[in-house]
Amino acid sequence: MKDRSAIVESWSSKDRELAVLPADREVVEASSNARSLIVELVLAGGSEDELYDACAVLGRLIAQRGGSPTLASATLDHAAGSLEAEAPPWLVPARAALAEGFAATLIEDAQRQAMQAWEFPSCAVPLGQAALAVAAGHPSDDDEVVAAWAGRVAKSAALAGVRRAVVSGSERACAALVDAMTLVGIEVHEAPEAR
Repeated sequence: MKDRSAIVESWSSKDRELAVLPADREVVEASSNARSLIVELVLAGGSEDELYDACAVLGRLIAQRGGSPTLASATLDHAAGSLEAEAPPWLVPARAALAEGFAATLIEDAQRQAMQAWEFPSCAVPLGQAALAVAAGHPSDDDEVVAAWAGRVAKSAALAGVRRAVVSGSERACAALVDAMTLVGIEVHEAPEAR
């Protein structure tokens, strides 16, 4: 049996050969610690939970660094091959843990980007004469999240010199914006509901 560093290098080499994106090669280089941990856990035959957690971390790392789904789907097969293990019992659940970490990171990133659309100035349209219209459609149903968002919008608008605003959107988001903008000295009007 090869030593741990040789196994990790063999695994990494197989992943580099498979790389379909330039980011895949970067991920391989950046993930040596996670790979070493996975190899160590497999060789030690220790806690399966720790192994699956390490695989989920590797999946998150691949997604965070812009690695391809191809790399995410094949990397643990390369690990098993480098460990000279044919159909090891840990492989299928480890693959699932890696896929969950990869997918969860992609979903979190998409949600974070979608929420950015509601931040100032993306949620506002200048109307001239220090006025603007604000789309108050923040999708959260958490009052604290909406209040924090309204506070950021109000602060940014005030710093941009806005003195008057028209807001339109959900009842919760409009109420939070009216409160926050009034607090910073912006005259606020709610747009009438469309008929």
